[in-house]
Amino acid sequence: MHVSSGEGTETMDRLAALLIALFCLLATVLKVESEGLVYDYYANSCPNAEKIIHDTVYKLYEKKGNIATSLIRYVFHDCFDSCDASVLLESSKGVPAEKESHSQVGMRNGKWINNIKKAVEDSCPGVVSCADVLALGGAAGAQVLGGPAIKLKTGRKDSRVSLKSVADTGIPTPQSNVSFVLDYFSKMGINTEETVALLGAHTIGRAHCVSFEERIYPTVDPKMDPVFASMLKYRCPQQKTGAEPVHFTYFRNDEQSPMAFDNHYYVNLMANQGLLHIDSEIAWDSRTKLFVVEYAKDNALWHKNFATAFTKLSEHNPLTGTQGEVRKHCSYTL
Repeated sequence: MHVSSGEGTETMDRLAALLIALFCLLATVLKVESEGLVYDYYANSCPNAEKIIHDTVYKLYEKKGNIATSLIRYVFHDCFDSCDASVLLESSKGVPAEKESHSQVGMRNGKWINNIKKAVEDSCPGVVSCADVLALGGAAGAQVLGGPAIKLKTGRKDSRVSLKSVADTGIPTPQSNVSFVLDYFSKMGINTEETVALLGAHTIGRAHCVSFEERIYPTVDPKMDPVFASMLKYRCPQQKTGAEPVHFTYFRNDEQSPMAFDNHYYVNLMANQGLLHIDSEIAWDSRTKLFVVEYAKDNALWHKNFATAFTKLSEHNPLTGTQGEVRKHCSYTL
């Protein structure tokens, strides 16, 4: 078969064009991997990933509303050390995982996160990390409850390690003071105004009685509205000395609109109806009170600053590139 010089040249040109295209694609992938978190990380590998996660959260919310509050809380508890989905891992080989920590009391709905992961796996097997599922799911959770739409960077990888000992000492407790909390979040690049905005997530969900019982027993905190204290005592009777803590009795963070991502949290603080110790303290501390007042007056401002702070939180010390792994099931390593 004879091939003319013109046909040969055309074939070589096509081959050269194909090689250039492949090189550009490879360069793009390597660039994404080397830059850590980026917007639309899955644009080529799983273009519908973010929509799948968003839509699945909305479907789960219709079925089980409190999944949205749980997702937001999981992001807080995952990112205290690294946004790497370590909070979702089960204990392994006799080593207690983070979920065994006292700091994780009351964490629930973890099984539904695997439902979100499965929805992504069905479309793009082995591509989207549990850490990204969790971060994007938390953002979707805030939005479905009436909060702001938060566009997050992606590209997180999953940790292979989860240690109870790390979670025992790393996460602020309901009894933490303002200085500790401000210092904790400042290490993530989150300033005072943004920290107060993040704590506004307490406008949804509920708190177990053991989280605030020191504010009503044996005497009522003088910074608490006495009528509100009476409501808490009715819901949370004093336990006998030495009795095991009761973790299933709770009080809603905001009785007026417990499932609405609104600024009633700050309105309640202004009325001395903060539930947790840290809630009450930010309404009294001179470093934080100004922002409590501002957010109580301006829901849009709170939403704006919450979105900024949540974004910074979600980008705290992630595993990226060749670090970590992409789990198939969020509770277990590969």
